[in-house]
Amino acid sequence: MKSKSMECQWIVFLVLCVILISGLTECMFQKDQEDEASMMRAEAAEDIREGGLVLALILTSQDAEENEELIKSFQKVTADREVEFLVKIPDVTWEEAQEARQEAGNFVLCDVNPIEYQMLLVNELVAENVAVIAIHANHSQALEPVLSAARSLGVRICAFEQDVSEGCCDIYTTADEAPDAASRLLDM
Repeated sequence: MKSKSMECQWIVFLVLCVILISGLTECMFQKDQEDEASMMRAEAAEDIREGGLVLALILTSQDAEENEELIKSFQKVTADREVEFLVKIPDVTWEEAQEARQEAGNFVLCDVNPIEYQMLLVNELVAENVAVIAIHANHSQALEPVLSAARSLGVRICAFEQDVSEGCCDIYTTADEAPDAASRLLDM
């Protein structure tokens, strides 16, 4: 009887050891993946710095009253620096942008072209290795995932006028202060 009981205990012990070893192996694998992702983010941030600085401005709509003034303010801030300045404007009207801002809940199923345009523009700018994106978001919650993803790749984000969560921008400010705030992010 004792030998069968002892045999069962050994089997249980061996099974627990296998479970423990497989758990440790999984933890080590996850740690390696995290380290690799961290290295990739650091390399992407370094690539951005090596390729020259680019500051991009994403506005809300083609006909927003603020556009001309904002573009001039950003141009003034970037003119004295060796910084390329890009302006991206979604192909939507101010009214459509305002409607999108009011959308709540499941915006994926709604007609929210102003949001989709801005999401695409953020992704496009990340692919172009910009250093800083200044954005007047058409919808804070909908844009948070793409802004967070851009930050994870080393792009610094200056959000203004439309509040977004802290995790998806480096700085949140007003439209008047956005050009200077974005310029400071270039130095980080």
